[in-house]
Amino acid sequence: MKTLHLTIIVITCTITASMAWYFVSYDPTPVITENDFGINALVIHRPFMGCPVVENCIHPDYYLKINSKSKTFITGYNICDVNSCVKQVGFSISLPLVDVLHPNYQELPLPDNLPWKDGDFVDIKVKAPSTLIMGITNSSIPTIWIDLGKSEIVRSS
Repeated sequence: MKTLHLTIIVITCTITASMAWYFVSYDPTPVITENDFGINALVIHRPFMGCPVVENCIHPDYYLKINSKSKTFITGYNICDVNSCVKQVGFSISLPLVDVLHPNYQELPLPDNLPWKDGDFVDIKVKAPSTLIMGITNSSIPTIWIDLGKSEIVRSS
């Protein structure tokens, strides 16, 4: 009988915690797969060899490398592998335009201690404006999550 009560308590606590996490982390922003801005992104792994002279030297090992075919900006990203996610919102970064002759990318440092490795696949979503107004974007317009799909983490030197 004690086992039954304990099981019921554990299940109830688990369901309550799951519901609380869902409501706290819920983002009503729609997710689409249409990439009207032509945003290109991948995660690169560039391990830092360390700072021999400076204490508390922190350099990230992973970066989101991103650009776009149209003038736009992003206000967030959500990158997940099978077991973990890294999400940041609340910033505004203008994306460089794709230039075949002179490639130009914005590199956003990702948090330290990610459990990823070269060759892992991640799903990349970026938060961007839902429309382009007269050739420029405006930060007061609604945003959407654009699902850029799966990408392989590549090592960069």
